[in-house]
Amino acid sequence: MGFRLFLASIRAAILRFCAGKTAARARLPGTRVASTAVPPVPADAPEVAPASISEPGPAHAESPSMPERRDPLGAESAPDEHVEPAAIVAAPDPDAERLLARCARLQAQMLDFTGRLADMEQQVRSYEQQQFLALGDVVGECLRLRREYLDLKAERSGAAADREQARQAEADFDAYRRSTAHTPAPRPELDDDEQDELRRLYRAAAMRCHPDRAEEAERAEAHDVFLRVQAAYQARDLAGLRAITAELAGWARKRDDASPVQGSAAPASSAVRRRVAELQTRVADLILAVQTLQLDPAYRRAAQVERWETHFAEARAGFEAECESLREQIAGLASRRS
Repeated sequence: MGFRLFLASIRAAILRFCAGKTAARARLPGTRVASTAVPPVPADAPEVAPASISEPGPAHAESPSMPERRDPLGAESAPDEHVEPAAIVAAPDPDAERLLARCARLQAQMLDFTGRLADMEQQVRSYEQQQFLALGDVVGECLRLRREYLDLKAERSGAAADREQARQAEADFDAYRRSTAHTPAPRPELDDDEQDELRRLYRAAAMRCHPDRAEEAERAEAHDVFLRVQAAYQARDLAGLRAITAELAGWARKRDDASPVQGSAAPASSAVRRRVAELQTRVADLILAVQTLQLDPAYRRAAQVERWETHFAEARAGFEAECESLREQIAGLASRRS
């Protein structure tokens, strides 16, 4: 109990000392400080460990500043404005660029082989047209004489084999008459410059409307236009192919105007990989078609343009000789029957 009273007396002395200093500051000229009553320290105040007492600083010393206020964890860094959530960006597909490059190469190969095959087929048609003009009449006469001779032979012999030959000769002659009844008009002759323009326009149009290059939704329409392009090219219709090319250019402009350029996600690797597989199959089919046509005797004859006249002359001589032989045989059968 005595020790507590001793501590209380020390606290009271400190308070009186501080009160005296305060009173001294209050007596400074031009300064008015209100007196503050200091409450007495209760006798039962809790014990504290003795602490060293430092002498107060001069009267003009600044009072200690209040401790800095700390916001809760992370509160001071939070901005007042609303922050939109960050956009989720898909990681780039490491295979996409390689697959797209492969797809572009296959499309170029497809167009190249498509044009090459069309050139070869056009060469064969040109040969066949010139062949018909040179040999059409003699071929028709030869087929008519074959039918007449085999009919007489079957009638005379009555053999089943002769009747079958006569039936086949009749079918061949009927087929020839039907084909010549709807013979298309001769294709126009083009000079070298016009032929080059025809080929250039065909390749440009095929590149724009080839079904294998079109989107799924436009593939049917592209197929129809591609058939028109093929028909114009095969008929050497330069004016028609010019019109189709201009039409395709107009469609492309309208599509670009209706679809402003916007950023779009790159196609997934799985979709591009399927497209690559489709193009590989298409290119393989075109290569096979080109190689097959190269081995066809008709194309080999058609490719030798410088020998066309020789071929036609030799063929005509052969048909004329056969016609003469058939006339003789028909005359012989007719004489025996009479």
